[in-house]
Amino acid sequence: MIDIDWEKYKEDQCRGVSISNLWASYETLNTTLFQFLVQMRPLYKIATLCNGGSREAMDRKFRLGEMVDLMVFDGEEGISKPDARIYLRTLARLGVNPEEAVFVDDKPINVEAAQELGIHALHFKDTAQILAELRAVLQIPS
Repeated sequence: MIDIDWEKYKEDQCRGVSISNLWASYETLNTTLFQFLVQMRPLYKIATLCNGGSREAMDRKFRLGEMVDLMVFDGEEGISKPDARIYLRTLARLGVNPEEAVFVDDKPINVEAAQELGIHALHFKDTAQILAELRAVLQIPS
């Protein structure tokens, strides 16, 4: 749900800009995906599974806690994707079985780890592609 401007980040790094205080400037809410999730939330439980970041920052900048049923952060859990335990903890907290879940991530290694657990896992490449795949998996007409 959060887009990161990696090009701007790389440019700033090459120019020697200290990014420690600027990280939030690279993040924006993917409004198209957000609107889709708002439509799906009455029908499905929605969780975020974040490597990096913090609950406070996501709530302050994006009010993410209001958009989802569950937020899981690797820093709070002490484990991160692609460790199977973080997926299993998330499923347990949502009260769903792996085959009932759909997971989306931009890193193939995280998608593969979820698939190994029996989760419907999709590799995010762009918004149009992932929305089409989500609609297909969830059997939602376009």
